[in-house]
Amino acid sequence: LVERRKYRRFKVKPPAFVVFNTQPTKLGEIIDISMNGLAFRYMIDSEELVNQAREMDILFGDDDFYLDKLSFQTVSDRVANNGLPFSTMVMHRRGVRFAELTDNQQAQLEYFIEHNTSGEI
Repeated sequence: LVERRKYRRFKVKPPAFVVFNTQPTKLGEIIDISMNGLAFRYMIDSEELVNQAREMDILFGDDDFYLDKLSFQTVSDRVANNGLPFSTMVMHRRGVRFAELTDNQQAQLEYFIEHNTSGEI
């Protein structure tokens, strides 16, 4: 298997979330992140609203970090129940690629990766 990623990925420390400003607002738990994109986990009942979203925000609760209006494109989406075969909650894992970040967004993303991750994947 050849690694095709241009940027290194890092495991994100909890509590870190993507926020979709939909009605109602939906959250996803960030799994890993790079300068190019991220992966997050969300409940299947949010799928339609997540599919409609074109921007996301990043929220990190420990230091009140908030980065808003990140444009993105979905790269992958699959069922991910984390080894819970009898769970009634169906979770998805979605991978996204950031699109057209401003210089300020890139700087804030770099800060987030430096301060809120726990090592390279």
